[in-house]
Amino acid sequence: GNGTQHLFYDRADVLVISIHGDPDGLFPYFSGYEDETGTAAGLGFNWNLPMPSGTGVRKYRPALASAIERIGTFQPESLVVSLGTDTHERDPIGSFRLPTEEFTRMGDAVRELNLPTVVVQEGGYNVDVIGDCVAGFLAGVQVRAPL
Repeated sequence: GNGTQHLFYDRADVLVISIHGDPDGLFPYFSGYEDETGTAAGLGFNWNLPMPSGTGVRKYRPALASAIERIGTFQPESLVVSLGTDTHERDPIGSFRLPTEEFTRMGDAVRELNLPTVVVQEGGYNVDVIGDCVAGFLAGVQVRAPL
């Protein structure tokens, strides 16, 4: 996420939103703070939502809802999601506590934006759950035909 932030930090045509562990105590330690909002033309187009260690569904869902709302207000032509499964409760180095089924709910929220979407799998270090998390997210994002 910090690389993406820095690539677009001075641009107003790309909105970057990141929900991640608080850099006060988690890698990368030097980037991802809430007050990093962009520079020059990009001021206000970078939005970090650092979350404390132990973040579970109760804290994560409102952050995701805020991010989805802000994306909708921005009205982008398309969306790129950097999906980190290191937010899973059994990830050995992640600090979040999200259960596997939460990834489908995340995908559902993204689908509601009704945007062309590319998903890039990023962090995730428990090989026993990565596949289920990604499959759940993609199942949520998948557009369903009306019955």
